[in-house]
Amino acid sequence: MRCYSANPIWAFFVSGTLLVLSGLLEKEAVAAEPLHLTFPLECTMGGDCFVQNYVDHDPGPGFKDFHCGAMTYDGHDGTDFRIPSIKIQKQGVAVLAAADGRVKAIRDGVPDALLTSATKADVAGEECGNGVVIDHRDGWQTQYCHMAQGSIAVKPGSRVLHGTPIGRVGLSGATEFPHLHLTVRHNGEVVDPFAPNDPQGSCSEQRSATLFDDKDITFDYRDRIVLNFGFVDGPVTGDDIELGELKARRPDHDSDAIVAYVRVMGLKKDDVQTFAIIGPDGEPIIKRVFEPMAGAKAQNFIYIGLKKPKEGWKLGIYSAIYSISDGTMPKANKWFFLQF
Repeated sequence: MRCYSANPIWAFFVSGTLLVLSGLLEKEAVAAEPLHLTFPLECTMGGDCFVQNYVDHDPGPGFKDFHCGAMTYDGHDGTDFRIPSIKIQKQGVAVLAAADGRVKAIRDGVPDALLTSATKADVAGEECGNGVVIDHRDGWQTQYCHMAQGSIAVKPGSRVLHGTPIGRVGLSGATEFPHLHLTVRHNGEVVDPFAPNDPQGSCSEQRSATLFDDKDITFDYRDRIVLNFGFVDGPVTGDDIELGELKARRPDHDSDAIVAYVRVMGLKKDDVQTFAIIGPDGEPIIKRVFEPMAGAKAQNFIYIGLKKPKEGWKLGIYSAIYSISDGTMPKANKWFFLQF
């Protein structure tokens, strides 16, 4: 799962193929007066929005995030704040200026559409989609990408304060899920806002100083995040989950099948997923242990289910239990319920 990163301001409206990742790799310590950022979305971090991809800290062809994890991809130069589904995106999630500054450039008018191999050529030169670039003091700059068509609420040259709505989360440009891509630069060089002072190419599992003011919002690193879950009445696809309309397919006593699904972000190599549905009598009616993950995966969904037995469904509460283990100990779990 990949979203395509944004270009520096001098190439803001040009192809995003040649990114300034070299700025991240060549930078030394950030200036003594760092930029202070506030959360750039009108949602709750860890509740209804999450980080899916961080800045890539690997100087080679591989990838690693600032925490030495796999919540990134090769060459990614920003932070992807995603929301759970297209349905929520269509309801409107405001993008907010992360710091005081002056609008340098905008783009609007790029259609909202999920990226596929058939449409990749259509966004050539517009990989950032609809976006805004804001200049801040002392050479700092923030860039906001993939915003909704027609939602840009600022103009070049206008002053903005942190927390000012500048548009809405969209699906414009080269993106496969609804999110905001935020790139931070200092004197033209990419800065990871979650680890602005780390030496080039480094990472650490210890908590780093960030540019974000987390007095009211916790920015602790998270992987293995259960993003979507629920019961449906038959097989499910990734597109079904992304559209966010599956509540209409919640099973009832007459349904021909009961299916439980989960979509997870940030799985690691060798993670083992276990998924079971427990019947009203407390006994598993289906259980599956999946093969260990062959490699890290930014996003993955699975489902299990069974057809209605001849005698029909028992009345009562059905529960689904999903868990992730690294082979030695549990790392995450999720319970959810269905009653009829």
